[in-house]
Amino acid sequence: MDVLFVCAEAPTGERPRPHGIIAALARFGHAITLVFADQAGTTFDDLSPSCRRILPVRHERDLVAAVRSEVASGQFDLVHLDARTAARIGRPLTVPTVVDAVTCVSQRMEHTLRADGLLARIAHTLTLARTRRREAARLWPYHHVIVATEHDVGALSAIGVSKETGIHVYAVPSPVDLERFAPPLRLRDPATFLLDLRDLSRHEAGLALHLAARAMPAIWVVRADARLIVLGNVAQRHAGRIAADPRLVFAGAVHDPRGHLATATVALAPLASTTAAPQAALEALATGLPLVACSQIARDLAGTDGEHLLVADEPLALARIALALLNDAPYRGRLGRAGRRLVGREHSWERTAAALEDVYAAATGSALAEWRLEVGLHRPTRTDQDESRGEVRRDQAP
Repeated sequence: MDVLFVCAEAPTGERPRPHGIIAALARFGHAITLVFADQAGTTFDDLSPSCRRILPVRHERDLVAAVRSEVASGQFDLVHLDARTAARIGRPLTVPTVVDAVTCVSQRMEHTLRADGLLARIAHTLTLARTRRREAARLWPYHHVIVATEHDVGALSAIGVSKETGIHVYAVPSPVDLERFAPPLRLRDPATFLLDLRDLSRHEAGLALHLAARAMPAIWVVRADARLIVLGNVAQRHAGRIAADPRLVFAGAVHDPRGHLATATVALAPLASTTAAPQAALEALATGLPLVACSQIARDLAGTDGEHLLVADEPLALARIALALLNDAPYRGRLGRAGRRLVGREHSWERTAAALEDVYAAATGSALAEWRLEVGLHRPTRTDQDESRGEVRRDQAP
């Protein structure tokens, strides 16, 4: 299929969902023309082989004209838009179009506000209601929308973005490069926690650091040797009274987290992003790193508490579960291997490309593809053999 892929920002490794989707589509033979807004002169040494053409424009406001010009050429079977560009265009194109909303922002904002406390919920009540209305209005002109999880499909339906209103919403998982994020061949540190904030906004990152920092004193009472390494741009003041403790290490923004993923003992993910898929958690699981996450991230990953990851929604629960993992190396190993199998089954390039191919086919008028999506035949099936090997198998339509 000849796809015009449009992003409001350059789809680099720092924006892993579009980056991974492009690589997955190209791997399965689709021709990609990439259009994006870029003032920084971004280079794409790793994506260039995946794209037939790469067409940067100077400003985001120039995207609409660039998209319409490319569509007018008549060479594309389908247009893949991110939500920001879709909102700028504001009306259907003359070519079948799929919009990647990634998440239901309003539902996730409500979840974040619950973690932020009662006063924050009260202060942002009107903002939340306005976000719900605007989110639905931005998507209503389009008939085919994808998000990262089944949970977001249901959340969008609750605000009126559903088949009943003429919009088909499908879950397409964010892919992970399983070769790039392979388990390390050396031993991990004995007591190092990793808090990866790259998926989060500045406010969300501060809140996540605050939650983790509240857990660390309880951990240090039992394991004084434990360290917490923080990845991403976040103000140290959010760590409160432990900000100056030498066992709290701020690594700052990192382009490649694999070194930290290879040495850490346990990954912590106490807060889900409002607008992004949980890529940091996925990459941790892919490397076999045991994960302690909030319940929202566990739902996003389709992970089972106690089997693929451990769930903690409060700082004291986070401390208790993290300590239990530090003191049980065999269980850490089993949990890490199960998490790796989960990512291999649900988030491989093959899984993402297969799901997208069905969505694209449905958007271009294939009744069979739409039926497959409705009944769930695009999803991988787990067998005992698959569970032991971490493989993916797709059911075939009758």
